[in-house]
Amino acid sequence: MTQINGIDEWVEVTEYFRYIEDMIERNFKQNYGVSLREFYVLHELYKAKDKKYKINDLIKEVKLSQSAMSRLIDRLRSPKKALICKDISDEDQRATYIYLTGKGNSIVQQLMKDYRKLISKVDIESIERQIQRAKRANLS
Repeated sequence: MTQINGIDEWVEVTEYFRYIEDMIERNFKQNYGVSLREFYVLHELYKAKDKKYKINDLIKEVKLSQSAMSRLIDRLRSPKKALICKDISDEDQRATYIYLTGKGNSIVQQLMKDYRKLISKVDIESIERQIQRAKRANLS
């Protein structure tokens, strides 16, 4: 098999990151019915000042399209999940805010605990070695 300088090593690094994301995604879906992308949105809401976000600002923060964010919000607002609420701004009728419900706040805290636990299993030194190998291969 032919090796191409740096490419194979970088593919290995990205595959490892994909493996980690898949591991977290499976855990979240199985235990909470929440995708990793949904977690990222919930986490941003949890960190936000006043625990709310203008939808357009959140779109920029989590790098989703308007349509993808609308679908995600609908899923998180659904009666089955009920993790967020959506309100029109009192100051600017054009702005819509989303924020965590009490249930959403509890779930995101549990998700963060699980995230930390799962990430603690990741061998950071191994990742650093893989990245260094990829850098060296790229230079040769």
